[in-house]
Amino acid sequence: MKYKIVKIELKEDNLVVLWLRKVSSNATIMPKIDDLFSDPAKLIEFGKHVSMSYAKAIEDMIQFDAYFTIDYDEYNLRDLKVGDIVEVEIKQVER
Repeated sequence: MKYKIVKIELKEDNLVVLWLRKVSSNATIMPKIDDLFSDPAKLIEFGKHVSMSYAKAIEDMIQFDAYFTIDYDEYNLRDLKVGDIVEVEIKQVER
């Protein structure tokens, strides 16, 4: 599963928590600029669309789908930053 790193938090001395959001494709269609200014109703509709897009982006950043903790050394080795896309694989471990 692919996730985007949305927050990185240093815990204790050598532990780093990565807060993740699942990657999805939410494409939006942008109307032509000439069409916007020809009709005030279209301009108002465009403003509502932009406002909803910003609200959705803020909501996406606030909510996290997953988080996990890694050692600081591994975090440094992988050079992870906010906005990076990571792939997480879950394996069953025998005890």
